[in-house]
Amino acid sequence: MAELPNVIITYRNILGVEVKMDRYGPFYLQSYEGFGSPENEVSSQKIFGKTGQRKTSSSLSYRDLTIGLAIKGDDYADLKEKEHQIMNILVPDLAGTIYIRINDNLYSIDAEPIKGYEANEASSSSNASTSKLQFRSLDPEWRDENVRNKSIILSSTDNKMKFPLSITTDYAFATIVPGQIIKISNKGDFAVGFELKMKCTSQVVNPKILNVLTQEFFGWNGTFAAGTSLFLSTIHGEKKTWYQGENDTSTTNAMSIRQSGSTFFSLDNIEVNNLVVQADTGTEHLIATLSYTPLLIGV
Repeated sequence: MAELPNVIITYRNILGVEVKMDRYGPFYLQSYEGFGSPENEVSSQKIFGKTGQRKTSSSLSYRDLTIGLAIKGDDYADLKEKEHQIMNILVPDLAGTIYIRINDNLYSIDAEPIKGYEANEASSSSNASTSKLQFRSLDPEWRDENVRNKSIILSSTDNKMKFPLSITTDYAFATIVPGQIIKISNKGDFAVGFELKMKCTSQVVNPKILNVLTQEFFGWNGTFAAGTSLFLSTIHGEKKTWYQGENDTSTTNAMSIRQSGSTFFSLDNIEVNNLVVQADTGTEHLIATLSYTPLLIGV
């Protein structure tokens, strides 16, 4: 059995049940394939009277992953019990997530089982068997769990506590610095969406988040009282926005109050993203936090 030091692969289905495969057993990781770069599918069209073809589109193919697994039991009965344990986790109609830890780095990808455990080297006199587990991931990008949901404060504070200190009437120990441009470097291999949370500490009119260089933005029309929270997600498949007043018991869909020209823009992975939180009035009353997860082409 090939030894894979410092590599641990875990599969967890949507019910939260998981199996860990490593070099320590009883579920031994033998090999893994399809974890690198996926194929690029290029479509083209031939042009009459000209050599070659014209590209019409291109996209990354789905990713097929194969994991070589060996199981060792105390005896044949224990082996069969462990095999059925794997089968119950790799149920075909239950999707899940594959996690791979390489040394101290952890990555994840959503996948569905294509072929579960089917022993090919077992007999009634053996207490070990091997199999190839097969999965398919329709979205081939790997999430970098080391910086998953990395949070960045878009509103900074100015510390007023400087010595010598003289506390007078209406003295502020710290104030929010409005309109400050924050540079964000997405070090992944793809542009990614983000989640934005904003809190109004006092009345704010028509708040928005703006990419200074591209002029892409998302904004909300309206006057928002102190204590109001706003939320925006530009993540693929999870695009949404809502707001909630301080005394509200539920959130309200904010799509109907978005400013004209608003887009669910992404964080570029080539250029530095220069973001700023603004408002027609009350920018100094906005506290904003942005979070995102870099995506990788392979691990």
